[in-house]
Amino acid sequence: MPQSDDILIYAELLSNVGRVSVACDCPLDGADTIAASVSADSLSLTIGNHEAENTLKLPDRVLSAKDAAQFLRVQNKHAKSHQWSLPLGPMNGLSTRNSQRRAAPDAQAATPWSAQDLNPRSPVYCRGCQTPLVAEGKIETWKDLPSENWAEMMEFWHCHKPHDHEHHDDQDLASRGYGANSRLSGQSSVGLVDLTSFLFAQSDCSNVTPSTTPPPSGSMELESTETKPSSGSTRLANQGTPLSCSNCHCEIGVSHQDQTSATLFKWAISIQSPTSSSTSSSPALQPSLSHCVSAMLLATLSRSACSKTVIIPSITTATSTSSAPAGEGQQLLHIWLFNQDITFTSTKQRPEQRPVSAVKVFYRFVNQAEADKLVESMTSDVQDITLPAAAAAQLREELERSNGYLPSPVRNFNQWKIGLLEKWKGDHS
Repeated sequence: MPQSDDILIYAELLSNVGRVSVACDCPLDGADTIAASVSADSLSLTIGNHEAENTLKLPDRVLSAKDAAQFLRVQNKHAKSHQWSLPLGPMNGLSTRNSQRRAAPDAQAATPWSAQDLNPRSPVYCRGCQTPLVAEGKIETWKDLPSENWAEMMEFWHCHKPHDHEHHDDQDLASRGYGANSRLSGQSSVGLVDLTSFLFAQSDCSNVTPSTTPPPSGSMELESTETKPSSGSTRLANQGTPLSCSNCHCEIGVSHQDQTSATLFKWAISIQSPTSSSTSSSPALQPSLSHCVSAMLLATLSRSACSKTVIIPSITTATSTSSAPAGEGQQLLHIWLFNQDITFTSTKQRPEQRPVSAVKVFYRFVNQAEADKLVESMTSDVQDITLPAAAAAQLREELERSNGYLPSPVRNFNQWKIGLLEKWKGDHS
């Protein structure tokens, strides 16, 4: 029987209730009714009629074909959309592995390329063209940077130590390395690892070129740990100069204002695999923008208990002289982290259809005034995250594409659209 891509099937593992939720669009013409059945190995679902069908690999093993039949009854055989909920099958094979993974929650928030995952002396390349950016042997050690709010907490502790009521200004705090105006700097031969970027001494980098062409209006810059403005503010801050690969000219990072340090984005570079003697060509070993953004959302939730985020612009040297502030008049992404850990499959993933570990988000678009109101309100439950212009545009595309993985009945929730962002799982991503 011919396969039809017009039949869209989506399945999501609901591990907390032990079920696989299935939804489908089945726009078959005529009076023919549709039917759904589980494969003999309980890992696939087929939906269609005698003229066409489509098959989806399920994210986990469900009941046997005979037992699942009662859960796959079609209430309205002439409807264009259908939904079912299938109980998980016996705890073996894939189900066992998923159960073990769910029993280890720490693995669910894995950091893309943490310091312990990287080999000393590993080279760094442009992901687009494999041009060397940090030569092999330059980096003798990798160090994880502290969490994003470490300076704020240290400053709070220093100003409010018990039995110490002296006034401490920013200069005094900066001398201790954690004042509001203090900044981390790259260290020669050391790779400092942030959640979504690396901080290097500029002298350790090669084949990187400062951007001389101002990015389009609304340019965004990844806000590195040491330059983040006070939480809950969409005020713009100068972040330095964008850096591009000197060979393919794609944006790979930012040069800091002191011109001695450079931040390179994890999603824009390749690095030697810790288990390989050469650069990895496997996407599973290279964090994507989706991996990085989902890690940022999870970190924000863990740090501040905020599940809602606004993606906002920041100023770079290239845009700071433009007539209008970056982000003025543009539509900004407002994201609500709805589910921290799901596994899904969709027939739109062809040809692979592999189970994907992801976060489920609701998203919509707001203007700058609404974004300011959301973030700066005294009762705000919204945080802000900044991204480069190209990354922000790519994020929007990825959310829109993932929305297309879902059948029409489950693509929206009130004024929100529903999107999926893949999570980083290291070698098993």
